Amino acid sequence: MKPSALRLPALLPLLTALLMTHAHGVGAAQPATPVTLKAAQVSSLGIASEAVQAGGLTQQRFPAQVVIPVNQEQVVAAPVAGLVEAMSVSTGDAVRAGQWLVRMRSPQAQELGRDVLQSGSQLELARRTAQRDEALFKEGLIPLSRLEASRAQLTQQQAQATERRQALAMAGGTSAGPNGTISVSAPVGGRVLAQLVSVGQRVDAMTPLYRIANLNPLWLEIQVPAKLASDVRAGDAVQLSGVNDVKGQVIGLGASVDPKTQSIMVRARIAHASGKAGELPVRPGQWVEAHLQTGHSSNAVTLNSDAVLTSPGNVHQVFVEQAAGRYVLTPVQVLSRQGKNWTVSGLSAGTKVVTRGTSALKALLGN
Repeated sequence: MKPSALRLPALLPLLTALLMTHAHGVGAAQPATPVTLKAAQVSSLGIASEAVQAGGLTQQRFPAQVVIPVNQEQVVAAPVAGLVEAMSVSTGDAVRAGQWLVRMRSPQAQELGRDVLQSGSQLELARRTAQRDEALFKEGLIPLSRLEASRAQLTQQQAQATERRQALAMAGGTSAGPNGTISVSAPVGGRVLAQLVSVGQRVDAMTPLYRIANLNPLWLEIQVPAKLASDVRAGDAVQLSGVNDVKGQVIGLGASVDPKTQSIMVRARIAHASGKAGELPVRPGQWVEAHLQTGHSSNAVTLNSDAVLTSPGNVHQVFVEQAAGRYVLTPVQVLSRQGKNWTVSGLSAGTKVVTRGTSALKALLGN
């Protein structure tokens, strides 16, 4: 209990007189009605005031969900139709870029491999023919038209060989086995999020096989009430409750308000605070509590929590000292709490607020 509250029983006569003095001005206890006291009355009631300080950074807590950045997740799909013969990893396993994931048997892959071999033989024959015709032309044994024809044939075979090698590469490798086996490799390193097929299953071309993602860094999708979103800026610092060695910063704000929750999605990028490689101690889909630090409220100030009066409905007010002995009850919005240091909006830096004797002033207003 505050010292001023302990002295109230002894000061009841003085309070009664003051209430009669202010009865006409207070009436129905209007919040904006000032209370004017003489110096002796201020001293008797034990009223003391302090100037609020510029708030600096404001830390607020919001629910957030961990998500994977869109450019760090990939779906590995079957390049051709065929039968899944073997798989090397399962859900949750770590993979390296280039590591084989699936071995398939496919008539289409067998045909692609045969085409590559055939085009390679035709290219070699065209190259030898062109070289021979070059020598014959220099000796004057063949006309220029024959040499040009062999050159054109070589160019055509080179293009065809390149095209067929590219088709085979798009099917998952640089070569195919004689029985149509082909390997599908990991395009990126990371973690297997989902295995989407099983051994022995027949799949069509472009059937998803795996979902793979790099899990460092990650994103947070923070749900911020729309009325507070104006204080958030790109670059604001973000921390997680109960999670060490993780820090982040805001990288973007949503363009619309969720009609159900009246919140705006704020996206933050998080990584190891130490800068080390490796996965973070949080997982995609996990809900966490994000500490969002902002410093953009033009009227954010810090004050002693003893100055704040809380009314039903979670309404917060303070007594502002407008002049010596003149006090007015003023609403504020609490932005964050750190022990007895509260950050609020609604006041200017340097404003003097009552930190002792608030109960006596409230009694004078009849609240």
